[in-house]
Amino acid sequence: MAKKILFLSNGHGEDAIGAAIIENLLKMGDLSCLDIKAMPLVGRGNSYARLGIRVLGPCQEMPSGGFMRAGLSFLWKDLKAGWLRMLRKYVNTLKMEQDSTTLMVCVGDVFLLLLAGLFGKRPIIFLPTAKSDYIGGHYRIEKWLMRRLCKLVIARDERTASSLRSSGINAIYVGNAMMDCLRITGENFETEPGSPVIGILPGSRKEAYDNLMTILDGVAIIAEKLFPQKAHFLLCLASSLELKKMELVLLKKKDWAMKEAPAEKKRKGIIAYLVSEKGIIVKIVEDRFFGDVLNCSKVIIGTSGMANEQAVGLGKPVVAFSGKGAQITKRFLRVQRKLLGGAVFIVESNGSAVAEKVCFLLHHPEELRKVKKVGEERMGRGGAAEKIARLILSFPSSPLSS
Repeated sequence: MAKKILFLSNGHGEDAIGAAIIENLLKMGDLSCLDIKAMPLVGRGNSYARLGIRVLGPCQEMPSGGFMRAGLSFLWKDLKAGWLRMLRKYVNTLKMEQDSTTLMVCVGDVFLLLLAGLFGKRPIIFLPTAKSDYIGGHYRIEKWLMRRLCKLVIARDERTASSLRSSGINAIYVGNAMMDCLRITGENFETEPGSPVIGILPGSRKEAYDNLMTILDGVAIIAEKLFPQKAHFLLCLASSLELKKMELVLLKKKDWAMKEAPAEKKRKGIIAYLVSEKGIIVKIVEDRFFGDVLNCSKVIIGTSGMANEQAVGLGKPVVAFSGKGAQITKRFLRVQRKLLGGAVFIVESNGSAVAEKVCFLLHHPEELRKVKKVGEERMGRGGAAEKIARLILSFPSSPLSS
């Protein structure tokens, strides 16, 4: 009898985690006995589609990018864009899938869990990605829901798992699946040994385009400050972003232009260049080489969610500033800095502040060593996706899921 699994996730990073688990399932399971579907609540589910997984639901992007709680203005924009209608479609899809689902895997927050519990009505394995006891842990109502709805909760760190167990929740820690979303091939994007490499992660939502404008101001100053050293800049383009939209936004900055990369460069992951009037070059790298961008970089300029966490997990300090959108707010960054043990360095939202902090970190190797230690402690190592896949395959016979 086929094991019918429905993955639910609500974010670009959460999609990537779900896809990493699915990839391991496909490697170790009998494909004739697996029927896997995915339902992303935010975005289009590109990570699942790349694996050939059937994607359910309306797959409609909202103005807030899934961050309605960032403020009433974002809630209002989403409501006007048809959020309630979209939610109804998700609920109807969950109801329709009840009879053809034997297990649900929820990657995200408690709102996602609540939807699954109310309308999916199937055993649930829950991966809460945003909450940790390093930043205050879960609320009582969230713990109550986990006790009532979850067969198993897989926490993002041992401290959180232990706290959940003390509240009567069947919770374990098997590593951080975020780190399994990183593939490092060894590609160096033609950077020179000994030269400073700065990675750029503008984010995966619409606000990333505006964030990039501030980042480019910082890039121009960094290049000037580091001269005569040649600095290399690698921008990782999330699959949810588009080069054409980026090019349109660049029209606001007359001193930068976009150039397409030749075919031989594209094979190495470099899909385009941002070139300034002063000759500064930012290489735009496609999403599948994300792990290599982090691996090559000494410092990251990041206005991102999970990508910032993964950078710290690889021992890379992140310089961040609040954007104009719903995700990367000052509050969000303060929570992220606490979660990551101070490895995220928050600066004012201007190029000068970004450049000053990046150059400081490049010239103080002791700070880089501290971040490496923090990254190992707070983010853990890879291997969790394989362990989670084994748990899923053994369900319901596994004692952990009883």
